[in-house]
Amino acid sequence: MIRMMICAVALTVSAGAHAQTENALPASTLIMVTPNEEITSKTIEVGTRVSFSVVNDIVENGVVAIPRGSQVVGTISWKTGKAIGGKSGKFEVKFDSVNVRGRAYALRGVHRQEGKGNTAAALLGSMLVSGRSAQMLPGQMANAFTAEPIPFFVVQAPQAVPMSAPARAVVPAKAAPKSMVDPSLEINPR
Repeated sequence: MIRMMICAVALTVSAGAHAQTENALPASTLIMVTPNEEITSKTIEVGTRVSFSVVNDIVENGVVAIPRGSQVVGTISWKTGKAIGGKSGKFEVKFDSVNVRGRAYALRGVHRQEGKGNTAAALLGSMLVSGRSAQMLPGQMANAFTAEPIPFFVVQAPQAVPMSAPARAVVPAKAAPKSMVDPSLEINPR
């Protein structure tokens, strides 16, 4: 009887552990990303693809919908180089997609990076001094947004199966413990 109950519980647990329901991370969810390597206006061109990583787990209903470290692809959509007169270099990255568990999902959002200008040269009107190139380093964060719902699965806990009450084993009652004191030696007998 006990063996049958153990087998029934084991089957219930193994069948219930695989039950999943599908949910989705909504569109327009904020994702913080950081570049995987340095991006600088000195070397990039419009159309260059650049890679980023998701900074934190994106959690929805207590479940990780986008794991930290998921790869994001972006494209350089605009660029200017540094210029004479203290003008700095600039570029924009358009976020294209995020890879979640082997599938790419669309993103939206643009990050603009500007180099530091040389305001002293601009004030003096120097034609010989230029600004600095725009530079984005790993660890620097930017915002991207989901452009479509991203599905994720929730594993449900197994449901308990009602069972009849187990038969109770009859255990013989134990005799009351025997006193270790000899009653004839008591000073005040009861």
